[in-house]
Amino acid sequence: MNKINCILIDDETSGRVVLNELLAKHCPDVNILAEAANIDSAYALIVEKQPDLIFLDIQMPGGDGFELLKKFSDINFDVVFVTSFDKYAINAIKFSALDYLLKPVDVADLVASIEKVQKRKAEKERPKEWVVNLLNNLDEAKTEKKIVIHHQDKVKLLKLSDIVCFEAESNYTHIYTNDNQRYTPARVLKDFEEFLEKYNNFIRINKKVIVNLDYVTAYSKSEPYMLFLKNGQEYEIGRRKKTEIMGRIR
Repeated sequence: MNKINCILIDDETSGRVVLNELLAKHCPDVNILAEAANIDSAYALIVEKQPDLIFLDIQMPGGDGFELLKKFSDINFDVVFVTSFDKYAINAIKFSALDYLLKPVDVADLVASIEKVQKRKAEKERPKEWVVNLLNNLDEAKTEKKIVIHHQDKVKLLKLSDIVCFEAESNYTHIYTNDNQRYTPARVLKDFEEFLEKYNNFIRINKKVIVNLDYVTAYSKSEPYMLFLKNGQEYEIGRRKKTEIMGRIR
């Protein structure tokens, strides 16, 4: 198998040392071209070395990892983020189809990330669009937000404004869109709920359903309290959610 040429980017020497050792021991197909401790030297190294992959720490002095990615007009390398827990950033990364590793780095997670990179490289699949989408989702000024999901054998980008509702089924979630399509990624509803926390038009109405309030066409005024959606679906509102949801709708 062809080597994956990578650059390690982390302001902490210890972080680079640990990752270097883990890759050498558990990922023999990875070749480390260089290391960088800040985004300026990282940018110069990426331009010079043209890596297949960068391991990118998010929190760094002088600009975070996302600022580094914004410097590129064309992203022709894969990215695996390495970070301490950052709920907001992690939620955004999850729905960009990119990978992240939590510090301290778990060996199994590292190996799994490299396997995904190898697969994308073999299929000549570059995550440029995913990175652009991630940066857009993190940018408060950008109004059009999208999520990236795996559906059957494809990777789909769905506009949040086109999504009518999310419906849980076991470890999967059905996503219904305004063009009457249904997508079923292998993600639990809780993942979507955490990602959608900052978007006021989405609300969880019971244990199994999140709806986009922009698509609510009617609601019942007596029990059972029901929401009726533009695509013809209807769902019962959970008792604990009734007051909040009715307030939001009105």
